[in-house]
Amino acid sequence: MTQKVEISVIIPNLHSPIVDKTIESVVAQESDVPFEVIVVGMDKFGLVDRFQEEIQFIKTEKPVPPGAARNLGAASAVGEFLFFIDSDCIASPCWIKNHYSLHQKSNKSIIVGGGVDFPIQNYFTLADNVSSFHEFMMHIRLGEKKILPSLNLSLSRTVWDSVGGFNHNPAGEDTDFSVRAFSSEISLLFSPVSAVTHLPSRRNLQDLFQHAFKFGRYSIKANRKYWDILFVPLPLRYSILTILFSPLLAFGVIFQMVIVEKLPLRYWHTLPLVFLIKTIWCFGFARQLRKKEEYD
Repeated sequence: MTQKVEISVIIPNLHSPIVDKTIESVVAQESDVPFEVIVVGMDKFGLVDRFQEEIQFIKTEKPVPPGAARNLGAASAVGEFLFFIDSDCIASPCWIKNHYSLHQKSNKSIIVGGGVDFPIQNYFTLADNVSSFHEFMMHIRLGEKKILPSLNLSLSRTVWDSVGGFNHNPAGEDTDFSVRAFSSEISLLFSPVSAVTHLPSRRNLQDLFQHAFKFGRYSIKANRKYWDILFVPLPLRYSILTILFSPLLAFGVIFQMVIVEKLPLRYWHTLPLVFLIKTIWCFGFARQLRKKEEYD
């Protein structure tokens, strides 16, 4: 008799060159809990096809944002729990087991976000990872947060239905999802041991700066209704102040990383580039604010 699927693992994919490695890491999980794997999106490299007997592949006719891909996967999923991992990530062997254990132990509605690990060989890729995920690195302790990244996330179907899924913006959909969950009094729990290794394809300055500008442009911190929840400082409420204070704002992030989050010394050599990345983020954010100011 076939066991009922308890967990649905959803992988949004837009031509990732390593999606096969992602799938392999999920299929090989050390878990006694029955799970299914759903890949959603496009695969020009044909890396998904060889797993057709082990997974469900939902092909889209055109590129869709990651949030939309996750929503499509969730709509087809049969599991009581939804696990999300990005197609440029490798799940640790006990990824499912560690996530699922926290849900089983909790007596309240939670969303679990796992730790993000990454190799140190390529300086540009490392700086990009440190800049993007310094709050979710492996040295950060288990605890509650206001925001969790969607590249490594799990929640029950009940919580998913309550929050309402991801928006379809090109970026920043996980922050929006987290804040809506937090506002609904759902606990966001960070678990460093529920880890994935993140292997983005960004390997030069142009890629890094474009990525930073894009994420600033779509950050929900520009939405006034989230200012109090996210403690958005005054300079990030006006476009001209965001530009003028961008170096100071970037330095503030560096201070948080080193002093508050205790960034390990082996990553300190990335801080000059992280400073530039955060400054570029401010310019993308200022562009979003300026458009809102013009509209108002």
